[in-house]
Amino acid sequence: MSCLKQRIYAKIISVNIISVLINMSSQYERFSDALIYLLKNWRSTLDARFRPFGLSQARWHVLLKLLRASQSLAQCDLAERVGIEPASLVRLLDALEHEGLVRREADPQDRRAKRITLTEAGRALALELAAIADVMREELLGSIPPEALAQTIEVLESLQRRAASLQEAEPGRDA
Repeated sequence: MSCLKQRIYAKIISVNIISVLINMSSQYERFSDALIYLLKNWRSTLDARFRPFGLSQARWHVLLKLLRASQSLAQCDLAERVGIEPASLVRLLDALEHEGLVRREADPQDRRAKRITLTEAGRALALELAAIADVMREELLGSIPPEALAQTIEVLESLQRRAASLQEAEPGRDA
C-alpha cells in the first residue's frame, strides 16, 4: 500500500474514532441532562402537590424517609438518607419536633446519639404524603413495560454504586 493510501486510511480511521467519541460524549451528555431534569421535574411536581400541606421539600423528604424506614433512625443515618449534612438536619428536626411531627429519643446503645421517630400526627401526615407520591409515581412509571423498568433500575443502581465509589476515592474527602 502506498504511503498516500496509508495516510488517507489513517485519516479516515481517526475521523471515525473522533466521530464515535463525539457521539458517545453526546450520549453521555444526553443521559446526564435527562437524569438531572427528570429529578428536578419530579421534585418540583411533588413540591406542587405537597404545597397545600405547607411543607418545604426538605421537611417532606425527612417525613417520607422516616415513614419508609418503618423504624426509628439514628440522626446521622437519617441525614445520610436525606442527603444533607447532620447540622442541617438538626434545624429541620427542631422545626418538625416543634410542629409535633417527629420525636427525638435517646439511643439505648449510645446515650449521646438520638433516634428519630414519627409521632402519630407525623405518621398520619407522612402516610398522606406517601399516597400522593405513589399516585404520581404511577403516573410517571405506569406506562413503562416492567422489563424496561427493571433494566433501568439495574443501570441506575449500578451508576449509583459507581458514583459512591468515585466519591469515596476523591482526594480531600471528609471521612
